[in-house]
Amino acid sequence: MPNNSTPSQLSAWLLAMRPKTLPAAVAPIAVAAAIAISHSATPRYDLIVLAFVCALALQVLVNFANDYFDAKSGVDTDERKGPQRATQSGLISHRSMKLGIGLAALVSIVAGMPLILAGGWPFAGLGLLCIVAALAYSGGPYPLASHGLGEVTVFLFFGLIAVVGGSYLFTGEILSIAWWLAFIVGAPISAIMLVNNTRDIETDQQANKRTLAVRLGRRGSEQVFSLLVMTPAIVSCVAWGLGLAPWHWLIAGAITMPLAMRLTRNLHQSEASQLNAVLANSAQYSLITALAFSAAILMPAIRV
Repeated sequence: MPNNSTPSQLSAWLLAMRPKTLPAAVAPIAVAAAIAISHSATPRYDLIVLAFVCALALQVLVNFANDYFDAKSGVDTDERKGPQRATQSGLISHRSMKLGIGLAALVSIVAGMPLILAGGWPFAGLGLLCIVAALAYSGGPYPLASHGLGEVTVFLFFGLIAVVGGSYLFTGEILSIAWWLAFIVGAPISAIMLVNNTRDIETDQQANKRTLAVRLGRRGSEQVFSLLVMTPAIVSCVAWGLGLAPWHWLIAGAITMPLAMRLTRNLHQSEASQLNAVLANSAQYSLITALAFSAAILMPAIRV
């Protein structure tokens, strides 16, 4: 009789894509698109769509590369408390995962070429840097995640580059509000990574993987997580107080505050094996935050 407990190949690849993390790729592009729509008479909707595709492909590339390199290095074992990993568990072979990494990179390049043509040579450099960072997060001679740089890398690429770079690409100018929004969007996405690494503190220590969570310990990680998820509310208040943002931002920040407080409480009260739910909720929170601030950005441009 067939073994019905073995996932199909399609299920295995979906598992490796880690769908619950994909909102992190969508969030910053949504905000950059909102900036463009509110500040440009002729926003480039074609570039916005391609940016969404490119961002999703890069996120899948990161997930595939992490699955492959952590299996190859022995970081992922049967002792891990997170979801099953496709390569380590044998659902996908090392060779097939390398092909998957190549395909995800190819999709990101194809979707990114029109963005490069529109933005010029600096975006060619940024595109190459994104692919290198995706692979270097877990692989290469100096894996970023293993040296406590995972959250910083996430903030750089999902905050500053995606929001500031994206809004520049869509509008042709660097807007001051984009820098504020980079912190508002980038910090919660970095919190997703911190939850992931907090869950894996024990197994990462055994594998000599010195993530930020390993360096800070559980208590320190909880404190930094709280700051990261509270950042949207804090930054919106500061920007409004300085006269650099409209009052709509305060509404968006107020929407995020109770969600951030609940996430902080759940992280504090959960055992490591229970943090998968907190991770998924953190990813949802990053998307909710992006949508709330996108709406706040677009409100002044709405004409009834």
